[in-house]
Amino acid sequence: MLSVQKGNMAAFEALYDRYNKRLFHFILRFVRERLQAEDILQETFLRVLRARNNYRKGYQFSTYLFTIGRNLCLDTLKSWERRHLLKNQDDYIERVPDQSKDIRKVLEETEMKEILKNEIHALPLDQREVLLLSKYSGLSHGEIAQIVKSTPAAVKQKVYRAMISLKQKLKNLDE
Repeated sequence: MLSVQKGNMAAFEALYDRYNKRLFHFILRFVRERLQAEDILQETFLRVLRARNNYRKGYQFSTYLFTIGRNLCLDTLKSWERRHLLKNQDDYIERVPDQSKDIRKVLEETEMKEILKNEIHALPLDQREVLLLSKYSGLSHGEIAQIVKSTPAAVKQKVYRAMISLKQKLKNLDE
């Protein structure tokens, strides 16, 4: 990022190439709408570029980047809630099923993935965001704590509570 501050656009492209997929999947799981996620991803990197001189040496770039993306997701969700446009949207992540599996098993797995996505979306916002950052974006509890302005111990507890809640909800579905 320090090279980007000096005007090196090749360094910015390298940062984009390194982080865009991880950030996109986090945003997509957060907002659950592909076009909106693409817009937020683009806006995140535009803000990084525009505010490149505000980046402080010593901070992890991934934390800086995910904080901007998270804040844009929260703004988007608040906007949707205000207009009562929250709908249960599919995230349209294309997955090609293994052709060797029997079709019944593929359908069961697809249904279970959809149930899991819906249950994750139903979690309280604070639990949902730390779970997505931890399990799907691969960030450490320390990095997540910086993003959500909390402590690593609090993040660990929220991830734990989210996992317990999901396990309980999925267990109730089997009964």
